[in-house]
Amino acid sequence: MARIPFNLSLGLIVLPLKVEGISEDNFRDLLVALDTGASTNSIPTKIALDLGYDLSNPREEEILTGSGIELMKRITVWKLTAIGEIVENIDVLCHDLPADSIMDGILGLNFLRHFDVNISFSTGTIELLPR
Repeated sequence: MARIPFNLSLGLIVLPLKVEGISEDNFRDLLVALDTGASTNSIPTKIALDLGYDLSNPREEEILTGSGIELMKRITVWKLTAIGEIVENIDVLCHDLPADSIMDGILGLNFLRHFDVNISFSTGTIELLPR
């Protein structure tokens, strides 16, 4: 079981996310919003490129966002680490959030579905339990 605190005053749950590149010594630490309404994680396009992922021939999908339908590139990353847990070979969408956003991306259901998730707003904690 892994548990971390989150800041209740932000209005959304912002968490650290570690994205591993195609080589083990290459990674990026991002801040992402937990979004149970998002089916897939998202990271900035530049981060995916910096980590060595090939975006020249990705799967592209139309995704409904808060600002309308957008075409996004879907890739599989080697490893994501969030809330003290690791999921390997997991899809992410390459999507650039507005420059004034406090977060870099989204932690979505395709990460969370690997666990039982407990969110406590009274204590400001989120925990992941093995399924």
